Amino acid sequence: PYAFSGEAVVGFGQQRSGLLEALLVTLMRVSGGLLAGSLAALVLAVLITEVKLLRRLILPLVQTLAPISPVAWVPFTIAVIGIGGQAAVFVVFLAVLGTMTLSLSAALDAINPQYLNIAHNLRCTRKQIWLRVRLPAIAPSAMTSLRMAFFGAWMAVLAGEMAGINSGLGYMIIMAQQMYNMPLVMVGVMTIGAVGFVVDRLLLLLGRRFSGWSS
Repeated sequence: PYAFSGEAVVGFGQQRSGLLEALLVTLMRVSGGLLAGSLAALVLAVLITEVKLLRRLILPLVQTLAPISPVAWVPFTIAVIGIGGQAAVFVVFLAVLGTMTLSLSAALDAINPQYLNIAHNLRCTRKQIWLRVRLPAIAPSAMTSLRMAFFGAWMAVLAGEMAGINSGLGYMIIMAQQMYNMPLVMVGVMTIGAVGFVVDRLLLLLGRRFSGWSS
């Protein structure tokens, strides 16, 4: 009755927000932040690999920011952006950006130099080297990094919603807790685990499709 109810009393009056609606809101935030963070991380990793000056400038900054917990950014994000979906997406973006940049940069540095030498001997252009050598070589590592980044993003958005972003699955759980609606709290917690497991399995299956690229 809690999982699919049309109305759930979760705080400040009657909040018309069933579990499915809250879950969809949270998943959209995670997807947006994860996609934006991953693309930005790939761009930074390419710049770090290609331009030595940018490596010296960007890499130390990323290494400094990456260990900061995404939850620590929540008060700053709410103060600057406000309470809402954009703040949640930005928190996820920050959670993904640092770790993905470092992971992709390390994968690019670990490419066998012989592959690059062969490509140069075949007179491949820089674009061809990236599209046919570098990116295929790091595809398996990138998928593994994406799986790890999803867990970070999933925890970040839920923490943000619980800390003050007033919608989504995390917000529903914290409001249910304040109203002593423990059955709804437990349903929300179990949903967090189940969705995390399903998405991880899907990313694992997707990663296996790229597992032969580096061989």
